[in-house]
Amino acid sequence: MSDTPALGFLPPEWFTRALAVPCESRYVDAGGTAIHYLIWNEHETHKPGLVLAHGFRAHARWWSFIAPFFIERFRVVAFDFSGMGDSGNRDEYTDESYARDIVAVIDAAGFDRPVVVGHSFGGGRVLQACAQHPSKVGRAIIVDSRVQLHDGEQKLPELRAKKIYPTYEAARARFRLIPPDNRAAPYVINYVAEHSIKRVDDGYTWKFDDTGPRRVVHRNVAGMLRRIETPVSYIYGDHSLVVSHEHAAEIVAHIPNSRGPIAIPESHHHVMLDQPLSLIATLRALLY
Repeated sequence: MSDTPALGFLPPEWFTRALAVPCESRYVDAGGTAIHYLIWNEHETHKPGLVLAHGFRAHARWWSFIAPFFIERFRVVAFDFSGMGDSGNRDEYTDESYARDIVAVIDAAGFDRPVVVGHSFGGGRVLQACAQHPSKVGRAIIVDSRVQLHDGEQKLPELRAKKIYPTYEAARARFRLIPPDNRAAPYVINYVAEHSIKRVDDGYTWKFDDTGPRRVVHRNVAGMLRRIETPVSYIYGDHSLVVSHEHAAEIVAHIPNSRGPIAIPESHHHVMLDQPLSLIATLRALLY
């Protein structure tokens, strides 16, 4: 057998170069909960801000190989929502508390009306922040986020209570994307999985809070979207199982100052994992 890593496991030069760009780990208090964030080129305070928000039960490191491609023009932050990644947990999670996470990070970084990019669950929370805190977000880009436009209850992805695994390898073997996506390169999955697991007394487990929200109640979301004055661009994966072209177009039609929807070719729901360079190119086209 060859000792050479399989092609899909060997990271390409662009990926290793991006991860080699230094960033600093910081915390800010948001309503009594410590919110963790990563900041690149912190000292370049003359540059405008760019904030990156992850999806459900993900973490800031989903953006670690994306963020460095924007530091030439922006000062960049990626953060962990409360109850996810390295942020603290809350007794109760609400749309308001997640919007508070975003605003706390914006203020801690010293940003004045930054661009805020949100993927999936994070995109919905970015839209809430635009509606609730219109002076805080200068522009929003939403990436493959499903928005329930009618009143009612939405179940979040079903996950069983967290297990404790005896070894890191055992936990890593159980890492899954929801919905399933086998298009992402193994080196990308290995990286995000590594930062999804933490050491506990009895072994290894996931970082997210498994007592977090399992359902969201939607009330007048369409009205909330119509109140957004912030310019919004909408991106989706053209093979996404979460957002169809019709649903993306319906979301855009509800937001007054909106652009899109823009499809990323050959991409599924986890756009930054299966088509990272295409996502970078699309974001640059929108922002530069």
